[in-house]
Amino acid sequence: MRKEEIVKHYESFSLWLESLKKVEQKRWQQPVSEGKWPVAAVVAHLLFWDRYSLKERFPLFKEGAELESFPDFQSVNDAAKKYAAKHDQIEIISELLTVREQFLKMLHNFTEENMDTSFMIGKHSLTIRDYFVDFVEHDLHHKKQIMEATGVDN
Repeated sequence: MRKEEIVKHYESFSLWLESLKKVEQKRWQQPVSEGKWPVAAVVAHLLFWDRYSLKERFPLFKEGAELESFPDFQSVNDAAKKYAAKHDQIEIISELLTVREQFLKMLHNFTEENMDTSFMIGKHSLTIRDYFVDFVEHDLHHKKQIMEATGVDN
């Protein structure tokens, strides 16, 4: 995936996130499917992992860097779920949009060549491009869930 495609994803995903502000509270609080988290918790989950990337990953992306493995997924996800229960819809979405703006600013500063900077996370070798592509796929997975639960597709 080229840098331009990643940028377009973040721009269009942000527009879609903005549209979630209009979701009725009942739908915002309903699970994305049976036995799954509410929409609110899924959006907070995106926020928490984006914040983590912004603070704990992006500043360390240097050629040959060796970064620690990801934190315990369940503890981060549980914290996001608790956060969603205590914060309102507009606040969660607005915070996520703010973080995404920072992603876009950073992406605009990367050259296509910068996107191929290679580093390690734990025992896994990847590039900045790989990292972003993984998170784009993560976004799309959760967007599909949320769209099915809310009917918001654009």
